[in-house]
Amino acid sequence: MGPEPRRGSYANGQGVLQDNVVAHMWYNISSANGFEIGGQNRDSVAKFMPPQDISKAQAMARECMGSNYQNCGD
Repeated sequence: MGPEPRRGSYANGQGVLQDNVVAHMWYNISSANGFEIGGQNRDSVAKFMPPQDISKAQAMARECMGSNYQNCGD
């Protein structure tokens, strides 16, 4: 399950500073792992993000997944 509980926290600022880039990263990872709601949430967050932040979040998601969730930007 790994990152599942944490990704909503960044989108809403629950227990951590609100961060759309990190929220997008976790939602993107969730979507890549087969959770449809992750893709829906990622797209919702993306509506409030400039393109450069979306690109950064996508790169962070690739790095996170490529490091077996060891280097996830937080």
